[in-house]
Amino acid sequence: MTPHTPITDAAAEAARASYRSLNLPMVTIEDIRAAAERIAPYIHHTPTLPSATLSRMTGTRLGLKAENLQRTGSFKARGALNAVLQLTPEQRARGVVTMSAGNHGQGLAFAAGMVGVRCVVFMPQTAVPTKVAAVRDYGAEARFSPSMESLFSCMDAFREQEGLHYVHPFADPAIIAGQGTAGLEILADTPDVETVVVCTGGGGLLSGVAVAAKAIRPSIRVFGVEPEGAAAVRLSLDAGYPLTMTSISTVADGLAAPFAAPLTQRVIEQLVDDVVLIPDDAIISALRLLLERTKLLVEPAGAAAVGALLAERIPVTPGEATVATLSGGNIDFGKLKQLL
Repeated sequence: MTPHTPITDAAAEAARASYRSLNLPMVTIEDIRAAAERIAPYIHHTPTLPSATLSRMTGTRLGLKAENLQRTGSFKARGALNAVLQLTPEQRARGVVTMSAGNHGQGLAFAAGMVGVRCVVFMPQTAVPTKVAAVRDYGAEARFSPSMESLFSCMDAFREQEGLHYVHPFADPAIIAGQGTAGLEILADTPDVETVVVCTGGGGLLSGVAVAAKAIRPSIRVFGVEPEGAAAVRLSLDAGYPLTMTSISTVADGLAAPFAAPLTQRVIEQLVDDVVLIPDDAIISALRLLLERTKLLVEPAGAAAVGALLAERIPVTPGEATVATLSGGNIDFGKLKQLL
């Protein structure tokens, strides 16, 4: 079964033409630097940690960008803060709404709570219980859709009914610029880095890191990593226009984007060297290895970049200075027990 809705060749060409004709906003290194200054008082500058064992196993000099140690347990706090801190008074008064498997929802709930803004997060009914609890603990309302695939339609109907301001989980210039601050930190902490490997769901982190890295040093290679069962970005690159998924199946719920979006796809097309796919088994193996050898607890989504390196899906030369993102650490203990 195809994981997205099949269309005729003529319809596909029309979709490609429509996508190519879009005049999309640009996210610049100046936007990312401004975001870094804006959110600095509220986030952690997370470490990029070396691992001799993983370096040996991947044939690289590997650093791990530990966003599992970030506020709210993932990189999502960066973009959410950057977006919320730029809301207009009218948008603040209306409140914000989003959709999320959990991490973006936590990030937005955290950011909205800091400035006293109402926040509603739509999540699939299968969302990790600890992520649902965290969204509520940060002061947001958690609402649910039957599945990840139906998440946007449920959220959008509620948004229209309540008049809330939608904060996109990945394809908003402010979100991308906020996520790009992780790229600035990678370049500052590992100035000799040659390749950056990024866990990829909708592509907000991948886009932001690519903008930052390529602006500072164009020779740096940037790769995205998606699960085989949640490949919205890769399939959209192959199709030539953003796709909506009809079937998603992966252990990495944080990478299970239900669709790709024009803004992130455009940045990825222009700046990212490749987006590769890995099976869930490789993600689980990387999660276990990270916990065993580095004592870093990540959720499955946070292990994907390391998993791709271990599975030799990223072309690297021996000893290449490489950084892999550990995008989040919000894992339910029951799920962790199953995976281990």
